[in-house]
Amino acid sequence: MYETSHKYKRTDVQRKNQRLSWQRSDKAFFASGACHILAYTFFDLHRNEGYKIIGLDTGQGYASHVYISDGNWAFDFNGWTKEEELLSVTESISKEINPNWSYKRMLIEDDLETFCEKNYHRRPAYFLHLPWERTYNFISQFSDTPPESTS
Repeated sequence: MYETSHKYKRTDVQRKNQRLSWQRSDKAFFASGACHILAYTFFDLHRNEGYKIIGLDTGQGYASHVYISDGNWAFDFNGWTKEEELLSVTESISKEINPNWSYKRMLIEDDLETFCEKNYHRRPAYFLHLPWERTYNFISQFSDTPPESTS
């Protein structure tokens, strides 16, 4: 079953201290604080393969969680998940925490720097270390294609 990023939320101390934030597990790092880095890197590695960068706007006018989707499968800190399951589980868990929670699925077409500026996400240069190597290593743990696409 899909795990939501709620399990991996950064503490206030981790939000303020980049060293502590960086020292979390890869899954926690890409679930909360660097989902946009993961999504944009995956997208860049798989251009022209039908994937889109998707964000969840929870009513504040900006993307809170960012992932990749082909309209059927999604890729985020969990690896490959059916997008329907990602959305359903995220909504269910979020509504347990806040019964008024809602979202809009939004297509993101901005470059990474513009996205970060518009959506209050940390730019790559503002992490403790540039996140590229960590991101490539994390992505390499997973198949390049969703499970049903493999032979």
